[in-house]
Amino acid sequence: MMLAPTTLATVALTLFASVNAHMKLNTPVPYGKDTLNSSPLADTGDDFPCKQRTGVYDISEMNNIEVGVPQELSFIGSAVHGGGSCQVSVTLDKEPTKNSQWKVVHSIIGGCPSNVTGNLAEDANGNGAAVFQYSLPKGMPNGQYTLGWTWFNKVGNREMYMNCAPITVTGGGNDNSVMEKLPDMFVANIPFETCNIPENFNYQFPNPGDSVETREAADIGTSLSGNCASMTNMGAGAGALGSAGGAVATGGAASPAASAPAATSAVSTPVATSNPGGIFAPGASSAAAAPTSFTTLVVTNTAAAPAAPSSVAAPIGGTGVGTAPAASSTCVPCSNNGAVVCIGTTQFGICDYGCAMPQDLATGTTCSNGTIGKRSIVRRIPPHGIIHRRHAAQKF
Repeated sequence: MMLAPTTLATVALTLFASVNAHMKLNTPVPYGKDTLNSSPLADTGDDFPCKQRTGVYDISEMNNIEVGVPQELSFIGSAVHGGGSCQVSVTLDKEPTKNSQWKVVHSIIGGCPSNVTGNLAEDANGNGAAVFQYSLPKGMPNGQYTLGWTWFNKVGNREMYMNCAPITVTGGGNDNSVMEKLPDMFVANIPFETCNIPENFNYQFPNPGDSVETREAADIGTSLSGNCASMTNMGAGAGALGSAGGAVATGGAASPAASAPAATSAVSTPVATSNPGGIFAPGASSAAAAPTSFTTLVVTNTAAAPAAPSSVAAPIGGTGVGTAPAASSTCVPCSNNGAVVCIGTTQFGICDYGCAMPQDLATGTTCSNGTIGKRSIVRRIPPHGIIHRRHAAQKF
């Protein structure tokens, strides 16, 4: 039967609208929000992971997550394709590649992102899909990482969807022991000709992990079609978790992430007359003598990630200046690049793109409200009486 031109046009417009109303992350806020579309991953898998594109790892908004605290998982769009099954996974890499290893923190069987029979009412910006909750396991290492949402739709073309979001984890541990016990993220349908999940089934992941919910118990499927052994293991990457604290993955395909512009902060500081032993704050001295000359300390921040520490202390707030819990060799989260960060009462750090590495303060100096100065000192000069000399804290 031949369709009338007006009918063909209506069908074409409907299909076009459906494609543009696919689902994408709303919360947590995804990377590259302005360049993220709602389409699935390419059938070839070339844009795996995270829909590789220019600006793929631009941070639109950092998602701060405390371990064990429920978080919202919500979506934008309307083409839910009858639902399906989803996973929430985390990699310790800030800018994941195909070599990155993803660990599952929550699995949703059926009804994700909605359990309607077909699609929701057409709306590319709609928020009518279901809202879920997940939490990061206690003991997960503190640091800046990447969260991934993956979805295998129940009806329609055999596809895999994946959006990624930047996260900063707090309240957790300082090693990878908890992460190592989590299952690897499941991968299929890229390309679907090689390995696919049969249509009309809510896929039951072979290893969903301990945090799992079933939103639609009907039409549960466990079978795959094709040669799936290597594809389903793609979530394991090269088999290395990466460094606690967050790092940029190395090796494999390079991601086209945009480079952050370098930022320079100049701070005038007095040069110490003596500096014996230890690590001292800029311009701080272990002696109480007055400075004899001045210089300028220039702190240059680049987009390169700082050396991966063993753990991350709790965040210190939005200004990047203040007092954080004491730490020895840990990275302290911060937000004001180039600012001095006071760490406890004996250490300081310089904020370098979200990370301040602790350094010991010089003897006789203090750090308060982002300013390093000398403590008040009382000198006694015998035997011709006692003269009090008070040195006001010298700020810079």
